[in-house]
Amino acid sequence: MTGGTFIDIAAVRIGDYLSRTPDLKGRRGASAWLSHASHRAGLPDWLATVTAQLPTRPEVNPEAGEADGLIPLRIPTGPAGDPHSGGAAEEVARTVVDALRRRLPGVWLRANWAAADSYLAAYRVMHDPGTGAGLEAFPPLPDLPMLATCARCRVDPAVAAIDIHEEGNVPVCADCEARYTDRYRRPGLWHEHVPVGAETDLLEALSLTPRQVVQHFTELAALGAEDGNRNHLATVHIDGNGLGALFDHIARYGDRDLKARVSARVSAATRTALVEATRTVLDSSRTVPVIPHLVGGDDVLVSVVADRAWRFVTTYLEAFAARMRGIDGLTDHLPDGQRVTASAGLVFAHATFPFRRSAELAGAALRTAKQEHQGRDAAVGWLDVTRDGEQPPRHRATWTTRALAELGPALAALATVPASGRAVCERLIDPDRPALSAARLREQARRLDRGDVLDPFLTHGGPAAVADALSLVRWWR
Repeated sequence: MTGGTFIDIAAVRIGDYLSRTPDLKGRRGASAWLSHASHRAGLPDWLATVTAQLPTRPEVNPEAGEADGLIPLRIPTGPAGDPHSGGAAEEVARTVVDALRRRLPGVWLRANWAAADSYLAAYRVMHDPGTGAGLEAFPPLPDLPMLATCARCRVDPAVAAIDIHEEGNVPVCADCEARYTDRYRRPGLWHEHVPVGAETDLLEALSLTPRQVVQHFTELAALGAEDGNRNHLATVHIDGNGLGALFDHIARYGDRDLKARVSARVSAATRTALVEATRTVLDSSRTVPVIPHLVGGDDVLVSVVADRAWRFVTTYLEAFAARMRGIDGLTDHLPDGQRVTASAGLVFAHATFPFRRSAELAGAALRTAKQEHQGRDAAVGWLDVTRDGEQPPRHRATWTTRALAELGPALAALATVPASGRAVCERLIDPDRPALSAARLREQARRLDRGDVLDPFLTHGGPAAVADALSLVRWWR
């Protein structure tokens, strides 16, 4: 592909947008709209219609990676130094953003553009806050307080009344109307949700049907093991480690083909890892225990049955890393010994706990995992809201997938200890007195003749590691 002016238009703060409505139906509708709006198969025709009246006609940029909520464009005319390219790019960006706003009234959109001889060169400029040009389109602020607010999101004024399954004549805003109609259900199947977007792709890859998905978070939680409480879910946020820096490094050395190849492979690795991880946690009922809310580039946000979340996450992270290792030429751009991996944040909470808050906490756990290991290793941070509250214990560390694998047998053994025995161990731990805590734990293990259970964790990280393991093992299966 030759040069031109490249434009990336993307939805931002997607987690906030998805969680705007309180129920699973509305979140599924929003996820589906984001996926549909940016799906490459239908994007060229839609783009041609939207920009038909513009003097400058953009095209879809195939060199960019595919992600939900991302629309990458290119204006092929004019050299990279054309002083008029910025004006044409802004006109195209505003036109496309306005069209998206009509489809997704409540989403926050951002557009960035740059003229360059290649997308590789433009990418560095577009995503540099100091040099890139762009615009942001904020959701409209409600300015008619005398109107009734939307019965679903309570954010914007109601503009229509629709039927949502068993509820009739529900007053909704423009954004919720889109969530609960065209993308949420299909004609002839008004009584049930038919997955679209990332959820459809997942079902097709698993050779499952729409009747094998749940309709509510409480139904998803009820898929838990019979000997569990069957009312908890895990919200999982996964993101690649250091991919932004990697792309910047590739751009600096000018390897255009590698940039395009890596972008495509990242998207493919994300989707493949999602399928493999979901397949791992399927049981004989074949009801899907995973709901993907966002699948974009290397970014994934899903809800998972609580007692299958650890298996899902460890499988996903291993599968993603394995696929990234297979990219020819990638190791030439990585420091010695470093791999392209991903990290995760998990939040375990009751099925009725607000999804918006779960997503925020999962994002915070993910950031902690990436920061503690500086993006060099696949790592997992977690929070059990029921036990910990909304702030992680101060001694809590994030664990690498390597540590989880090495301590897997010990975790399985610890899971066999009755809950009362694990509670005794928890009471023996004083974070401010690690030496005394270690002595207490070893004495307890000696009395129970279960040194094999606690010794691996004490060796790994002392009493703090035992405390982490006691939290982790609550949902370890």
